[in-house]
Amino acid sequence: MLSVGILKVVTFQVVLVSNVHRTFILINYGDIAETEQIWLAGYNTADSVNSFTIPVTSAPELSSSSNINVNGRSSFHVDGSANLPTNFLASGDGEIVNPTADDGSSDVIFLQQPFKYFGRTYNRIFVNNNGHLTFTEPLSAYNPSLDSGRDIIAPLWTRLDNRRGGTISYREDKSSAVLAQATAAVKRYFPSIPFAATSAFVATWDSVPYYNGGGVATFQVVLAYNVHRSFILIYYGDVGETGLPWRAGFYTVDSISSFTIPASSAPELSSSSNINVTACWSFHVDGSPILPANFLPFGNGEIVTPRLDNGSSEAIILQQPLKYFGRTHNQTFQLSNPIPLLNCGRDFIAPLWTHLDNRRGGTISYREDTSSAVLAQVTAAVKQYFPNITFTYLLLLLQPLSLPGTACHTIMVEG
Repeated sequence: MLSVGILKVVTFQVVLVSNVHRTFILINYGDIAETEQIWLAGYNTADSVNSFTIPVTSAPELSSSSNINVNGRSSFHVDGSANLPTNFLASGDGEIVNPTADDGSSDVIFLQQPFKYFGRTYNRIFVNNNGHLTFTEPLSAYNPSLDSGRDIIAPLWTRLDNRRGGTISYREDKSSAVLAQATAAVKRYFPSIPFAATSAFVATWDSVPYYNGGGVATFQVVLAYNVHRSFILIYYGDVGETGLPWRAGFYTVDSISSFTIPASSAPELSSSSNINVTACWSFHVDGSPILPANFLPFGNGEIVTPRLDNGSSEAIILQQPLKYFGRTHNQTFQLSNPIPLLNCGRDFIAPLWTHLDNRRGGTISYREDTSSAVLAQVTAAVKQYFPNITFTYLLLLLQPLSLPGTACHTIMVEG
């Protein structure tokens, strides 16, 4: 009698996913038969420091196990670099990696939207390998100098060496997701400044070693800006100790607006902040003033008036009618006449009626706000100024910001 054994088979797949600086393993399992043979699943390194064994008791369990909550699949990050911190902006489309070069720089980067920096406007930028950004030309210097005669943004200016590892990359990003993230960050850190980002420039130094063979540094700088407002967001990940000279902050060609982050050692950058968010620093750098403390801050639904000489908003239909000296109005406009006239035959409110020009800078914005926070604030103000009048207020707020003198900003209420 002939005895025939049962053939046992297994089906699995391994995928190596990589780019110039990141490597991942995806392991996919199909049907895995039971076996009495010795077996092992996972990965291992020459020194066994980063070894991992998939924790199952039998081979068939591989088809239902996972470390990413997808049955039959396991995934591992294996290039050895640290994961970027959660507050970093993730890499995006159009990310460009700097050449691996000692004291090198990116090629000239032409910005799709100009960046304002303390009264100066730049249409190009350079990402220098040694942890700083410049605007007029590349700067390969590795010893930080405050008196360099340039405008500089330096998240961590020191001698780095991307030839030995890590990645330096950048992109100008106008995707809705990134602009929303940058706008939300600025609103959180500067609640009194009306702002909506229309461009974001993101430069990331990912696990770049120091030149002297010490540790590595991970940090990111985000320029969040629109045509009139500019902000710097600096995020720090793991920053190793270094015996090299270093400095972090920003510097201007005239040194008037320079700032140095007050940390006594490079690793302290990962735990310091000026906005009560660990490892994050944020700066308002376009040179325009911040709204006074008594102003109501930017809010949801803020609308910016078009940039036109002597222009106006569209008709603003009020959710709740406004009573004005015995007359009731359901809509309002911003009057375009640049010459103030008392006897113009209209109801108007003029905080400053003159010839302004929002094409050259500044913002004119408005919103009708019924949020509880704003209503409580304005109700408290009215109660303070008119204590004998019982009042609960529905707000219509229109505000000009830092407008150059020469579009009129007169609020005209018209039925």
